[in-house]
Amino acid sequence: MVPAPSPSPSVQKQTIAQTGLTRLQTWLFAFPALPAAFIILPMNIFIPAFYASHTAVTLLQIGTATSLCRVIDALLDPAIGFLSDRSRTRFNGRGTWGIASGVICCVALFFLFQPSSHATILYYGVWAFVLYFGYSLFEIPRSAWSAELGPTPPLRTRINAAIGLFTVAGSLIFWLVPVTLFQFYGTTGFTQGTLRVIVWLYAVLMLPAVICIMRYVPDRPSARTIAPTLRDLARSLKQNRPLALYFLAIALWGVGQGIWFSTTFLFLNDYLRVGSVFPLIMIVFFLSTIVAIPLWGRAERRMERHALWAISMILSALTRPLALLPAPGMHSLPFIMLLTAAGGALSAPANFMPYAILADVIDYDIWKTGTSKSSTLYALNTLITKTALAMGSGAGFIILGWVHYHAGQANHGPPLTGLLLCYTVICSIPQLIAAMIIFYFPIGRRAHTLIRHRLNRRRTDTRIPVRNDP
Repeated sequence: MVPAPSPSPSVQKQTIAQTGLTRLQTWLFAFPALPAAFIILPMNIFIPAFYASHTAVTLLQIGTATSLCRVIDALLDPAIGFLSDRSRTRFNGRGTWGIASGVICCVALFFLFQPSSHATILYYGVWAFVLYFGYSLFEIPRSAWSAELGPTPPLRTRINAAIGLFTVAGSLIFWLVPVTLFQFYGTTGFTQGTLRVIVWLYAVLMLPAVICIMRYVPDRPSARTIAPTLRDLARSLKQNRPLALYFLAIALWGVGQGIWFSTTFLFLNDYLRVGSVFPLIMIVFFLSTIVAIPLWGRAERRMERHALWAISMILSALTRPLALLPAPGMHSLPFIMLLTAAGGALSAPANFMPYAILADVIDYDIWKTGTSKSSTLYALNTLITKTALAMGSGAGFIILGWVHYHAGQANHGPPLTGLLLCYTVICSIPQLIAAMIIFYFPIGRRAHTLIRHRLNRRRTDTRIPVRNDP
């Protein structure tokens, strides 16, 4: 069981005093999330359609190749995490992985975002995989590093909230680029010219940022214990009950989110008939998320972090049926924008709280096993999240296929009902279950403070044995 006794005030002061990350270092560490958002957002929404309309590659080929690339990339994630955990020195630590990621992603973006009209599915598949792989080299070690930099819950929330803010800001900038360049390219849509600007923007922002992190942010090698083995990982998965609960919750959340993602554009375009302003709707969504993230972060001073994430999921699920209130058509756009802003604000905790919660679970795992597997566990988190999102997206399309829904056309009866249920109800069911799991999560603020105190004592007193009991 997780320790629950309340630590003394002296213990709390001792733990808090060991946090040395300044606010400037926090923002510097989080900044690469902004250019990194230029990768995932277009790969999920735009690039497949761009290839279908500008090259000879078909949608079926793109769908198959994209799925295959994601599966292979997800299977490699645990290996990246395992190797990152065994990186020990200053110039062979977490920061080195960011340098490698930036270089690989720059090359992959250059080729992937500039296809010729004769590009083949092999061309798309190779560079898409290289880009996914390069992004994983950045995301997994960075997530583990954030846990090592923030030994206390408030600092972890601050670090992950900053990362979430820059991620959302990067998504917002991606949508604003074609609007800003309208006078040069004569369109607010994406062209090879606007994509070329995004590639250069990524290179100019990412490479200097990761170099500055290596120079000014501590790698904290002393915060790690013995490098893990595969046997250590198996023991953690078997003995760490909070870890199992977290992975179950994140999987359920991912399935629901995948169903919602797969039906969002269809709902807005085919049912509400506002697809022509979809970029504007996305801008409103991300702007409201940026505003809401600091507010949710401050709320942690009064409530447990896991309870706030659970409340966020519950409120998001309960408000989704409100999307059925506006009548289809552009005349309902103001109300649709209001609902979009509310949805972005309510879902904001998903951008940073899960990572902070997992960091607490990793501390518990270190205390139990005596080994640090932070990158490995973050890699498993990435693997589970990617798999759950893919399963949810597939489930959404399968349900629409069962009811014979036709995309881009007027649907009535069971096909329309299937779309509305997927977007407002079915996607919320697994997330409500996840909310119940997270709301009663066993590691809270008091328990985590005691865990950190025991870890600190272990580092200063070699006579304290490693706990391996379940």
